[in-house]
Amino acid sequence: MNVSLLSRPVPLVIWVLAVALGCLVCRPATAAEVPRIDILLWFDTEDYLLPADDDACLRLARLLSDRGIRATFKVVGEKARTLERRGRTDVITALQRHAIGYHANFHSVHPTPTEYLADCGWLDGVAEFIRREGGGASDVRRIFGVPTLACYGQPGSSWGPQGVAALGPIGVAPQGVPCYVDEGSNVGWDQKPFWYAGALNVYHMGKNHTRMELHDPAAVEPGMKEASAVAERLAREDGGGLISIYYHPCEWVHQEFWDGVNFRRGHNPPREAWKAPPQLPSAETEAAFQRFTAYVDRLQKIPGSHFITAADLPLIYSDRLRSEGLGTNELAQLSKQIADTVRSGLTVQRLGNKVLSPADQFEVFSTALAQFIVTGTVHAPIVPRGLFGPDGVPPAPQVAGSISWFTFRDTCRDVYDFVASQHRIPARVYIGSDQIAPADFLVMMAEEYLHCAELGKVPEDSEVRLRMGTANSLERYLAADTPELFGGWIIHREGFRAPRVVEMARLQAWTLKPAIRVGL
Repeated sequence: MNVSLLSRPVPLVIWVLAVALGCLVCRPATAAEVPRIDILLWFDTEDYLLPADDDACLRLARLLSDRGIRATFKVVGEKARTLERRGRTDVITALQRHAIGYHANFHSVHPTPTEYLADCGWLDGVAEFIRREGGGASDVRRIFGVPTLACYGQPGSSWGPQGVAALGPIGVAPQGVPCYVDEGSNVGWDQKPFWYAGALNVYHMGKNHTRMELHDPAAVEPGMKEASAVAERLAREDGGGLISIYYHPCEWVHQEFWDGVNFRRGHNPPREAWKAPPQLPSAETEAAFQRFTAYVDRLQKIPGSHFITAADLPLIYSDRLRSEGLGTNELAQLSKQIADTVRSGLTVQRLGNKVLSPADQFEVFSTALAQFIVTGTVHAPIVPRGLFGPDGVPPAPQVAGSISWFTFRDTCRDVYDFVASQHRIPARVYIGSDQIAPADFLVMMAEEYLHCAELGKVPEDSEVRLRMGTANSLERYLAADTPELFGGWIIHREGFRAPRVVEMARLQAWTLKPAIRVGL
């Protein structure tokens, strides 16, 4: 009897391999293979003068919820209190389905954040921001029933680095306010998310920020073309990424921004004289909502697109350095990398998927050397908590040559005590009565850590070479002091400048590093 080949038994392994090969050849690409494009849609929810803004907030929140989209609403403290006074529990309930951020206490009432930070240093500036903004943040948490605010972003261009650093204290919860979400040019990292002054920042997104014009009847097509082009570029060049899109609910209902009517160019009328802005015709408001609805519906169809909120950012950009720390081999590798790059100045260092700012580098080496000095070993992993930058400019070089190991040891002890108690980089490092810049001392610590690790003990009979003139190359990511930086906002006086704020921002370049996408 003839038996066909297909009727014969086939070994299981061969059959499984054949099926798998067929799946690879024939199956279409799955969603998991499409680069992920995260869309962060956020609203500066600030107009507490025009009641129609309350209705716009309600409609936007419900429109998005009906489509399964969660956005981020950054709420001004006085806006939240106004909703409470007006009894708009419907608006509060609708916004609670989204992420709630914070957008200053009174927004444009003078003095604005940059105005009251203009003459502050680092520590007093942080304290002043907490004093002025902490109550508004507490009210937003209370009124919306959220234990943690998802983010903060400044009013207009009224930015200051002390405000970024103060997000922990004004957030009260253990993690504070984890993210800074806004748009501006004060600081950035290649138009992508980054870490700065202790917070995860979505800021200065540049070409990765887009939006459709609400009041242009022909805006949907060009708006979608631009958004799709951004998504395609991110997918092609980076394997995915983040798109930032923002609006103000009041844009749907007013003819002029509420604050421009009252606080333009430094004007500060008493509350009794505040005026509500003129309102748009209802037909134009309705047309703007229709355009936005079409825009959002088409954004959802971009391949790989996912709408996220500011509350998702810490998961997507989790800092593995903070969770895993560094082992002894990684510390040795870090020492070598610093030695190889120091001629160009302090910079970000990468160890696999862990990224270290200069402040991180300073913290891990001051900790490692302190342990080595006391116990003769390093208790790895060393997990940095995160330091702020110095509160003042470094001193000019005062000494040269070398110092004894014992002098270096005593300096290390003093530096570690400062870091552990003050949680920031020292503005100057004392070697006896002399001073050196912290950047120079970081390089010295990296070199001496490697020396100790190779010897297996502290080299008590050696000399330690002093370093001089090490620059911080990351300062190039900070904006220069120009009349447009702060004076371009209609609320500030024309040409308003805050060079002290710019100086404080440059000192915090120690904390700057890119945020690495991990996933959800």
